[in-house]
Amino acid sequence: MMIYRIVSRKLGKKEDFIYFAVNYIAPSMIKVSSNTKLCFNSKIYVDDDIAYYNKKYLGKIIDYKSSSDIIVSTDYSIKYTGGYSLDGKKIFLDKNFPKSITVKGKAVNTVDSIARHHELVEKWMIDLGYKYAYSHRIATSVEREFISMLGINWNDYDKYLGRHLHENYRRKLENSPLDLDLIPYVESKDTLALKEIKESINTMIIDIAQ
Repeated sequence: MMIYRIVSRKLGKKEDFIYFAVNYIAPSMIKVSSNTKLCFNSKIYVDDDIAYYNKKYLGKIIDYKSSSDIIVSTDYSIKYTGGYSLDGKKIFLDKNFPKSITVKGKAVNTVDSIARHHELVEKWMIDLGYKYAYSHRIATSVEREFISMLGINWNDYDKYLGRHLHENYRRKLENSPLDLDLIPYVESKDTLALKEIKESINTMIIDIAQ
């Protein structure tokens, strides 16, 4: 059975509960309808299309999203290092950002840790209607769990990654994707980044036209 953790609970139309839960390994997200009230971060177990809690039937899975359904692109400059397309079908990782880093002798594939375990989950949460700050927090918890599974201390990873993130933010954008979702920048009120992104996109449009 696959283990999922509840990241969202909403009230359904029939006074049931609609749960969204994430598997931290794949990652993947499921949507489950149930009459049982559970708390945030509760573990549920999935076998085929049925979800269980404490070995008891919880509900049937009514939707499923997987990291295997998306494309990871490393062809663009991304101000926040990672990002996603408006339709959520593409995840972006900055083309200049190292695709592999070594933390205390252990290798980390940043396409997995940042693109699939952070940016993708963040986009899923935003598409559920959550604000960027909360979505980012949930995505960070998933990324953290993934790093822990690799046997790497989160603080060591975060400190090492932070230097690269800072360098990446300071680097002038070369080519931003036309379909980049700007919600993180808008809700962070990062006007300087938004200005640079728009200038980069306008330059690309001019180049294409020529």
